[in-house]
Amino acid sequence: MATTRFCGVIARRNASWLSKTGRGGRSSFSGEVVTVFGATGFVGRYIVNRLGRCGTQLIIPYRGDDHDTRHLKLMGDLGQVHMIPYGLKDEKSVREAVRHSDKVVNLIGRDFETRRFSFDDALNCGARTIARASKEAGIERLVHVSALNASPDSPSKFLRAKFAGEEAVREEFPQATIMRPSNIVGREDRFFNYYANFRMLPFLLKGVPLQRGRLDAQKQPVFVADVTSAIFNALDDAGTAGKTFELVGSDVFALYDLIEYIYKVMKRPFKPYTLPKSLYSLIAFALEMSPFDPYLTRDILLRQHLSDTLTPNTPGLEDLGVDPMPIEEVALSVLRRHRDFFHFNESLDDIHT
Repeated sequence: MATTRFCGVIARRNASWLSKTGRGGRSSFSGEVVTVFGATGFVGRYIVNRLGRCGTQLIIPYRGDDHDTRHLKLMGDLGQVHMIPYGLKDEKSVREAVRHSDKVVNLIGRDFETRRFSFDDALNCGARTIARASKEAGIERLVHVSALNASPDSPSKFLRAKFAGEEAVREEFPQATIMRPSNIVGREDRFFNYYANFRMLPFLLKGVPLQRGRLDAQKQPVFVADVTSAIFNALDDAGTAGKTFELVGSDVFALYDLIEYIYKVMKRPFKPYTLPKSLYSLIAFALEMSPFDPYLTRDILLRQHLSDTLTPNTPGLEDLGVDPMPIEEVALSVLRRHRDFFHFNESLDDIHT
């Protein structure tokens, strides 16, 4: 029934009665239909909002309860955002999600494995399925979002699967554009907020646990709006086809200095303590056993303490027309909610002096 309703309302490509209309804003139709996989995630909602604002008709494949996608309906005008249920392991449903579209964005990611989806299922096999379906449907542009440091030799299973996903996408859809962002920061992120939430540890554990010997890991976090702009620009630029871009912020921080800065912005005492790798890994393993989404896993711990490494001669944000926002200019908007109420409205002026 959902598929029938979907087919009844969505525009077919090249339909003569769907030419561009309006001024190109939210209440017009740009003439393009874009499918966004992973739209309910952190970066996904920003992409949907950006595309919806310029009159793009959007297809949002989703799993689970359709109430979890309701907030995305508001990001486009009436009738412009369409939800369709799908399963990543069901190729027929993936083909249905892309067959009316001109362009596809794959944002599917997973920080941890579950009983139903391993890293390989979600980041490699799933990426191949989407790329193959896009090629068969005659999609013009495919943007696949991977991760910085993706490598077949990485100690992280997540990053090895990300690299395998890139290879799979290249095999199925050679003209795809691949994005490799570093740690993405924004109000709903799992990087700044992850470290900020250590302030809520019980009294005996109060402080920020860090892995001994890895405090100098180099990090180049990137603002979510910059990643969104890069993907948006790549969709409109045929010259990006077949290329890989590494998206990083303008500044390089040592991990210790970055966490210390987070606590300065929060106006809370920074009390770090180090743990040996074996003990920290044991704690992460115990947290993996949680019946809920784990706050920490051994693989997340590995990725946290890896230095961001750029591939020589690989284009970045500037090549996509994006001037990266300095982290100092966005940190307060992300971290203000972690302050005590009596510091809430204070500026950052005293931090940078």
